[in-house]
Amino acid sequence: MPYRNTSIIGLLIVCAPALCLAQAQARKSEQPSGSPSAEPVPTFRVTSRIVTLEVIAKDHHGQAVPGLKASDFQVFEQELGWRKEKREQKVAFFREVDKQVLAQTDKSKVQVPEGIFTNLLSLQKNPVPPTILLVDGLNTELSAQMQVHAQMVKMLNSLPSDVPVAVYLMGRGVKVLQGFTTDPTLLKTALSKAAMPSSVVASTVDPRDDPDSLSTLMGDMPQISQSTLAAIQSFEQEQYASSMDWRVRATVEALISVARHVAGYPGRKNLLWISSSFPIVLNADASTFDSFRTYQDDMRKLAAVLADAKVAVYPIDPAGVSTSRYMQAGSRNRSNARDALARESQLRFTQQATMDELAQQTGGSVCVNDNDLGDCVKRAIDDSSAFYEIAYYPDSQDWSRDFRKIIVKTNRPGVHLAYRQGYFTGEENNKDPKKQDSELLQAACEDYLNATSILFAAKSLPPDSPENLKFYLAIDPTSLTFVPTQDGGEDLKINVAVCTFDKAGKPLHLMRDPIDRTFSAKEYNTLVALKGLPHIVSIPGPKPAAVRLLVKDLASGRVGSINVRVESLEHPPSAEPQSAAQNPTAAH
Repeated sequence: MPYRNTSIIGLLIVCAPALCLAQAQARKSEQPSGSPSAEPVPTFRVTSRIVTLEVIAKDHHGQAVPGLKASDFQVFEQELGWRKEKREQKVAFFREVDKQVLAQTDKSKVQVPEGIFTNLLSLQKNPVPPTILLVDGLNTELSAQMQVHAQMVKMLNSLPSDVPVAVYLMGRGVKVLQGFTTDPTLLKTALSKAAMPSSVVASTVDPRDDPDSLSTLMGDMPQISQSTLAAIQSFEQEQYASSMDWRVRATVEALISVARHVAGYPGRKNLLWISSSFPIVLNADASTFDSFRTYQDDMRKLAAVLADAKVAVYPIDPAGVSTSRYMQAGSRNRSNARDALARESQLRFTQQATMDELAQQTGGSVCVNDNDLGDCVKRAIDDSSAFYEIAYYPDSQDWSRDFRKIIVKTNRPGVHLAYRQGYFTGEENNKDPKKQDSELLQAACEDYLNATSILFAAKSLPPDSPENLKFYLAIDPTSLTFVPTQDGGEDLKINVAVCTFDKAGKPLHLMRDPIDRTFSAKEYNTLVALKGLPHIVSIPGPKPAAVRLLVKDLASGRVGSINVRVESLEHPPSAEPQSAAQNPTAAH
């Protein structure tokens, strides 16, 4: 990715210079080494949005192809619709990325001055592309969960010693069991905690095939009429479909949360999603249209957020090669074999379709029907060890809400390319206000992980009264979307929000402070010189136990957030403070 200037200069009083220097050093590794036009890489460009791609090039043996140049690639954008117009894009930045080269770059840890809270992420050890192991306790079938730990141990043994790995657990939210580390002991300890209570795991069995369903029990009672039984069965199917809606919504929100959390890490990230997945299409009852569900729009939105954060998803089914549930020994079957097998087959097909869709849209690959998940891990690590970064400014400045398909071609024969398949153009401000409020509430009050797509820092100021709180924010403007006006100004629309929490981590209040402002040319030039957008947030009493500060760019949908415990303001630690990004559960 081209270097983003994340300096926030002179806005946090005395502590600002040290923070700015740390941020600038942390982002040097993102600057591409080559450009086809030999132009210097701009450090501040916000009037046009840039699209970045991580392109994996392999030969017919599956080996990485090194030494390709920018002239070996062509990038096209294709809009959806009947015209399907395809336009070639000018490559603005290009570089070949190799893990060995990354490992030799600056390994210094970012030092955050005391009293400064930031979502700036430290690279910890080195900028080798990190890997996230996400154990999905929400969608993984109980029969497969028994194999997760054994397979995860195999996966850890397949990881190179220099690859930072984090372990997350998905249930009713996302929990960080272990942050990025290369210590195998810490990782194995985290995996031992990756157990999900069975009460959280949603049932994947269609009620028509469930021997313990209410309709099954009632069907054996002769006094129950057929009309009553049909009503019970219809209710069960509606509940089944509603349960699937909740599962999909919870899963999408959790994966978006992970993407937002790791977006601040430079370069490509691997997400190994260990899950049985969920169906991309569901037809719970073919006799009624209301039970039909399609989750393709949810998947496209999710894939866009993951791709924008440079997260390549590798869905992994921990069950490996397995037989049909109907054919398993000891199974209690309710319906006839033909119907049950057809429904189970359709469910598995649509679950794998979800995996395929997510992998293709983010540049990853699927691993199913494999009893050795170590092979899947090796594939993901190999993909991140050598790839090409390509960036371009789209020739169309129409940011109306649509999806643009990306096509990358190479003139080298026998070379197969893998990359994300497209992106949403955004324009969040055109959404329904109720939907905007719902999304803001979710990100500010319900998201357990810090978001790092928009970097900013905060410093506590003396409040107007003892029960109040006040923060001075310095927001990195290079992650915001400025839209040029006809008179030479720049429009900016963002939402600054604060969610307060009690001692138990329960959300109390959500406060919004929208900014809809047009900067004059002079004001905009001053902002460019400062390299930081200042903003003051006042929080009325009574004083909460914790707060989450959030900044959302309405045009792109990108989010940044910081968790702050109020007690840390009253009794600041004597040692070096921990950034909120390194302690994502601070508010919970």
